[in-house]
Order: sequence, then structure tokens, then C-alpha cells
Amino acid sequence: MVVQARNLIISVKSCCIMAVIPLLVLIGCKQNMDQSPTKVMGDEQVQITIDEVQQAVSIFNEAMVNPTVELMDGLCADELTYGHSSGLIQNKAEFIDDIVNGPFDFLSLEAADQSIHISGNTAIVRHIFLAKGTNAGEAADVRIGNVQVYQKDKQGKLKLLARQAYKLPN
Repeated sequence: MVVQARNLIISVKSCCIMAVIPLLVLIGCKQNMDQSPTKVMGDEQVQITIDEVQQAVSIFNEAMVNPTVELMDGLCADELTYGHSSGLIQNKAEFIDDIVNGPFDFLSLEAADQSIHISGNTAIVRHIFLAKGTNAGEAADVRIGNVQVYQKDKQGKLKLLARQAYKLPN
């Protein structure tokens, strides 16, 4: 009798758990479906557009050709993580110091085969990073893959939050 009662309790618990799992899955799916590219900041709604992201990428690339500390500081989020194709990872201060004072000088930049995906107040950009420049005075051409993440800050400005470059096959 005790064994039958235990089996009945286990059976009831299993049924309850099996009924709750699909409910949790549905709730999770509903939350993901409700996400849209519009976020509320203060009293106004802010939406990122493809044009806005393209402009941010273009401004950032132009700034890399003629960088200043002030300009780069305004374009990068405080939480920036900047990854090079060599594996070097820099924070905001390290990246800005390197781009302004380092041995590599960009002469031109191009973002080829660019794609942009927007999620809320964040944009993910992928492109082929093509650059001409000098490295310690020697001519250098760069062709690498690049992923950038831009995020709209509280003032409504898109800033570079993350960047990771990677080597492309020959």
C-alpha cells in the first residue's frame, strides 16, 4: 500500500512537471517574439535604422584614417572590447592609444560585402575590412574579416561596443 501511494505521488509530480515544461517554452517563445527594434529611452522611442548604422561605420572608418583621442573617444563605448586578427584584445583606452600613437597609419579604408542585423538598440555589422596604410613606415595592405557591434547609448548615439577581426582564407 505504501509503495502504491509513493508511485501515485511520483506519477502526479511527473504529470505536473510535464504540463509545466511546455508552458515555460511557450512563455520563452512569446518573450522572444515580442522583441522589436524599438526601445524606449526616457519618454521617446528610439529605433536604429540601417542607414544610421551604415553612417556610423563610415564615420568610424574615416576616423581611423585621421584619428584623434577626442574623436575616437566619442565613437567608442566605454565598455569597448576591440579584437585584432592577431588575437590581441584591447579595451577602449588601449585601442585609442594604439590608433592615435601606434605604428600603423591607415591611408584608406573600405568595408566591402557589408551586412547589418539590428536587434533592439544594438546592430551587428559584418564586412570585409580592406585598408591601405603604413606599418612603421612600410607600405601595408590589409584584407580581413570584421564583426562590429554598435549600441545606441542613452543620448541616442550609436557607439562601437565590440569589434573582432579574423583572418580570411587566401
